[in-house]
Amino acid sequence: MAINGFDSHTFGQKLAQLVFPAQPIHSVEHLFGREAELRRIEEALYASGRHVFIYGDRGVGKSSLAATAANQYQSSDSEYIDVSCSPDAKFSDVIANIAYQAISSSRLNKSTIKSKSSLKFKFLSLERVKDITLKDLHDEIKSLLDAVEILREISLIHSESPIVVIDEFDRMESESERALFADLLKHLGDKRIPIKFIFTGVATTIDSLLGAHQSAIRQLETIELPKLSWDARWEIVKEAAKAFGLEVEESVLIRIAAVSDGYPYYVHLITEKLMWHIFRKGEYFSLITKEHYHSAIKDAIQSISAELKRPYEKAISQRTGDYEEILWSTADSEWLHRYIKNMYSSYEYIISKSDGMTAMAPTKYGTRIRNLKNESCGQILVPDPKKKGMYSYREKMLRGYVRMQAEAHGIELIGEQVEAKSIQHVTVKASSGYHQKSIPDGVYFDRERRVSVLSED
Repeated sequence: MAINGFDSHTFGQKLAQLVFPAQPIHSVEHLFGREAELRRIEEALYASGRHVFIYGDRGVGKSSLAATAANQYQSSDSEYIDVSCSPDAKFSDVIANIAYQAISSSRLNKSTIKSKSSLKFKFLSLERVKDITLKDLHDEIKSLLDAVEILREISLIHSESPIVVIDEFDRMESESERALFADLLKHLGDKRIPIKFIFTGVATTIDSLLGAHQSAIRQLETIELPKLSWDARWEIVKEAAKAFGLEVEESVLIRIAAVSDGYPYYVHLITEKLMWHIFRKGEYFSLITKEHYHSAIKDAIQSISAELKRPYEKAISQRTGDYEEILWSTADSEWLHRYIKNMYSSYEYIISKSDGMTAMAPTKYGTRIRNLKNESCGQILVPDPKKKGMYSYREKMLRGYVRMQAEAHGIELIGEQVEAKSIQHVTVKASSGYHQKSIPDGVYFDRERRVSVLSED
């Protein structure tokens, strides 16, 4: 019997309104764990001349936060404007795209432009708007002042409270083109043009996105977005299950929270596969258990993008055939940076859980770890330039995929959760890579499993 009598069509539609592994979240009721950031953005947007820049690791949910915040701010007389950058994007391309989207939404109500006809329009007059193209707009933006004037006209015709999201700003490769936006924000503030911007970009610091052009800092509320807290991770799972009248075993919540590594994408994907697995079973269940979870993990791995799979598969395809357990050992900690000796203690733990396997010598293990920084092994790890023997992931989001692979093979990383009857509230150091206070009691939280001797060079 399908869950609560749903057929596959109605079930799929309902599930798509609850989990979002393939697109940004747009509504606050589905954006878990970002209340503080939403408050900061709201306050910043209501401040005169202030805009928002959201930055952080790939996959932490920057686009979802920006979309949700823009939806909250944008007045109901139109939709917010959404533009994504590309490597070859230029300043004029983005401005032209913004203008074209503004015109498109205004075409739904021509009286909006007509009512402003008494004002002087250089670019977006009623007569021109009927037939204007994206190329037309692009060709007319010849200077920063042209861009400012177009945005002034957009603020008049688009809506009562217009807001623009410029997503993936980091993909714009030209530093000189990015710098023009810093000058643009200053001009918008000086001329009191009531249009707001939310930028998003992958970066560890805002300096890496703005470079030497720090003049925009005064106009920007900069928000570094951390990975999801443990509480937020399992709230996503619980709320999706609750919508179908199901409860989730606590151990399943903890494993999803641990394996996901705090990336919303993984939580939503695993939850989606988990719910479809329950539906396909064709039986009545009231409690989601570890058995269902393990099937969902295997399904989720199949759906992970090739970009994340490729480095992993490249590493384990080495002729020696002994890299998979080594890879798992690199992901067995909440710490983003680990010494080889600490990873080796995880490797010993993994081998102890694998029947018929014997741990390789520490020196041989160390050689394998150093190989993981090479292109032939997927360039998975990068050495710390200041601390000898310490490594971290080149693409931090890959660590979640490594954890999922280990989980699919019956190896639970980040420590065993034997019993979870309470929640520990601890202060988490910034070097852990997390910004939260709740870690399940019993979850391993250290750089190494146990003390073991290994050279760190």
